Amino acid sequence: MNKDVEIIPAILRQTFEAIQADWERLCEAADHMQIDITDGIFAGEGTWRDIRRFKQLMKSEKIELHMMVHTPAHYVDDVVDLNPARCVFHLEAFTGTDDLAFVYDKLRSSTQSELGLALNPDSPAQRLEEHLAKIDYVLFMGYNPGWANQPIQPSVFRKIGAWRDAHPDVPIAVDGHVNKETVEPYVRAGANMLCANTAIFGRGDPTENYRQLTLLAQAAAAEKSE
Repeated sequence: MNKDVEIIPAILRQTFEAIQADWERLCEAADHMQIDITDGIFAGEGTWRDIRRFKQLMKSEKIELHMMVHTPAHYVDDVVDLNPARCVFHLEAFTGTDDLAFVYDKLRSSTQSELGLALNPDSPAQRLEEHLAKIDYVLFMGYNPGWANQPIQPSVFRKIGAWRDAHPDVPIAVDGHVNKETVEPYVRAGANMLCANTAIFGRGDPTENYRQLTLLAQAAAAEKSE
């Protein structure tokens, strides 16, 4: 996986038509676009969850799925059918089950997807350690999953920094309150992939918002490497 810094537009919508509208605004410009899937139980109020239909999207090879669902095994066949560029489930969704190995082994053997594992703010990062052999990257949440535009939890910067120090070669994604004010501290802490929803699709022109965030991220990465 390329560890250069990347801004990833994140789509959180309840209908396919709304997802498609956001997608078509930026799928030419962005290297990847994240589609958030929530089930109304693990997170959020429930989004569009017919994953197989995403193959109808233009440039669907750029899809990154962020699966905020409480029964990951229920969705694994749909993810295999889509074969997205990336897919990430939440570690907490596997609590009380033995499904993590099944889900990630099946995705590894049946897709070409880069696989991530996400961690909620209240969970210790050490819980990711035993699963590193099954994944390509980690994703830290800046706030609890499912609703856009929540206040950021400052501990996420310390968590990212500590993980970067301990695992310099593991790409780090971050999702939650990514905007013009947080891009630089996220990148300086060690994040490679920054998923932005409200800062891109909330106000103004999404293409221009994406461009400005990308410039900020690239500048922060260049300064960090000096």
